[in-house]
Amino acid sequence: MYDDAPAQAHLCGKCNRTLWDTEIAAGRYACGRCEHTAFERLRELPRLFHNLERLDALMKGSSSSGNIGGPTRERPAPLRLGILSLTANGGVVTQLQAIEDDWRKALHWSMGATRHHTDIDGATTFLINQLGWVCTNYPDVDDDLRTIGKIHALLKSLETGEPRARVFEVLCNRGNCHGRMRITMRDDEATCPHCGTDYDRDQLMRLDSEYGPNAERLRQEASNAA
Repeated sequence: MYDDAPAQAHLCGKCNRTLWDTEIAAGRYACGRCEHTAFERLRELPRLFHNLERLDALMKGSSSSGNIGGPTRERPAPLRLGILSLTANGGVVTQLQAIEDDWRKALHWSMGATRHHTDIDGATTFLINQLGWVCTNYPDVDDDLRTIGKIHALLKSLETGEPRARVFEVLCNRGNCHGRMRITMRDDEATCPHCGTDYDRDQLMRLDSEYGPNAERLRQEASNAA
């Protein structure tokens, strides 16, 4: 059973899901599900990054059609600039090293050498190896998990040629619960962070939202919270 500590202390910092008793006892700042999701994203980042490097090489001096999202899709100029920036200094590896540096400070470790802007394997290996520790011991891990998620989503969208799915809120309809869930049209399930109610895709699409059956309720809830 939960003790009398504030409810916020029992929520995952990343997804706001209520933590299990074992997660609370471990002092977790991020739930096991968010840790696993980050692990899978970090594990896939090297493949996505190396694919961008190959596309970058193909783009140099070439105006022919590429293989992003299909064999006949054109590679627009903004995409070329985006790939160049992601694989250069200040790009993906630089962003991941900023997370690594913060984790090293939290671990009271010395700073590592500045990684080459193509060292995606080294950057992700370090983060994967320390992920379990930071999810349990590092209060700011939620922001870092969001950054990892954004990087993964961006690289994935560049690989497929599809824009990132728009995020919107839906309202839990269980009793007097005022919980909100941030989802996309591609999500298959979600859990209310306040009452723990699970929803499948069909149920989510029927909940009140800015796109759903009762957009006015969402606006009213927002107004009341202001």
